[in-house]
Amino acid sequence: MDPSASARDEQLPFSVFDRMFERTAFVTGWLVEGIIDDSALSLALEKVTTKWRMLAGRIRSSNDSETGWSIAIPPEPLPAEYRKFVVTTSTSDTPLSQYIHLPISTVSPSLPPSLFIHPSTPRNYAKWESENYPLTCWHLTYFPPMLSEDGKGYTCLGFARCHGAFDGVGAAMIVRALSSEMKGDDWEIPYIMPKDLTENPISRAVKLLPSNADSVDHYRGFSVLGIFGSLRLIAWHLLEKWWRGANRQIVLVPKSAITALVGDVRSKISEDSLTVTTGDIIVAWVFKTIYSKGSSPSTIVHCSNLASFRTVLADEGSSLAKYPHNAFIPLPYPTITVSELQEIPLHELASEFSRKRKSLSTSHVLSAYQTLQRSITTFPLHPNAHESLLVSNVSASRILETDWSTIGGSKTLCGYRYQLTPTELLWTNAIYIAGRLDDGSVVLDMSLNKARLELLTAEVLKYASDVAY
Repeated sequence: MDPSASARDEQLPFSVFDRMFERTAFVTGWLVEGIIDDSALSLALEKVTTKWRMLAGRIRSSNDSETGWSIAIPPEPLPAEYRKFVVTTSTSDTPLSQYIHLPISTVSPSLPPSLFIHPSTPRNYAKWESENYPLTCWHLTYFPPMLSEDGKGYTCLGFARCHGAFDGVGAAMIVRALSSEMKGDDWEIPYIMPKDLTENPISRAVKLLPSNADSVDHYRGFSVLGIFGSLRLIAWHLLEKWWRGANRQIVLVPKSAITALVGDVRSKISEDSLTVTTGDIIVAWVFKTIYSKGSSPSTIVHCSNLASFRTVLADEGSSLAKYPHNAFIPLPYPTITVSELQEIPLHELASEFSRKRKSLSTSHVLSAYQTLQRSITTFPLHPNAHESLLVSNVSASRILETDWSTIGGSKTLCGYRYQLTPTELLWTNAIYIAGRLDDGSVVLDMSLNKARLELLTAEVLKYASDVAY
């Protein structure tokens, strides 16, 4: 479709929450036992993108958007040659055992991103526009049975999209629609932008919020980095990778270890322990563990735990609760010194994280919006912290548990995630809680330096061994 035709398209403007990650391709990956049928996948995607027409759109520069960008949703009927999505495949000539051994151990290296994303997939708005590239991209890498010692075939299935268009919650909505089509189940389009709305619905909702200066001023979830601050941040991540050995790793926390950890923490909480979620506990546990040794006691640290604000912003019955684009900010956690973090009991930290999670309000959203409007160099980092642990927990979306059996897959062996930029910068000191496998294990996809990974691994093994004996 010619970009000049975009004037006839419906426009869904991006908000400043989208622009934050416009230079990132976000990839969700599944390692699946079995050979997934790419034709069956394409057939299901054809049905999804035909019904949910926004997914057939294109990223376009736009003077009518507060960010200068939008999704152009093409009118029907679409030309026969118009690509609504992309499905690419490749077949490995080396066995899976070249990368990992099965069954996957407690700690294993993350698989190369190239197994889950085609090299032609764009990494930023400008490339998505200039290439006229579809919004959703699916890549399959096959490991044929003849290459495996067990005689089984395996598939790496990757779902890539512009992070400046969809966050993790939105990606899960897309995958749920796909899953329903693969099973032949009915499903509804989660969100349709009102036709009389000419600005981004999230931006409009935020602008209508009453300003509460006292509530807004104390929230420090974002920092305006500026050019020099951005360069310092990049240098820090490069140092973590090349000097301190940071790399992508997968840690599988056994169900027994999670049960023991959660049970131990909740037994020490005097308040209603069930209001402190497993997510609260895991995040607090990881945060305490990686700073338990090897860091200066006076270092000020912060946990930047990204959380959706859809339900906070949506009125009763509002469709914003099912808004598929970026709608997240860091929870209002406090900063803390390493010495204080080491001294506070885990159950108290988990309780504090729980209280802060439940305190997320429209004032925090408004503050974040106002800060993001100031500069394109704004990022989810506390301005007073020397270091931040970035956390993204998508386990509640159950995206990892997607059933691929109707198109040739068997069980999912592991999940992976990648945030790929044009410069291939590895974002370190980050934890992605991907969800649970069939056996109840929790998948932590992380990029920690060598020392911090060893601390966390030792804790996982300790809980696992305590349960075993």
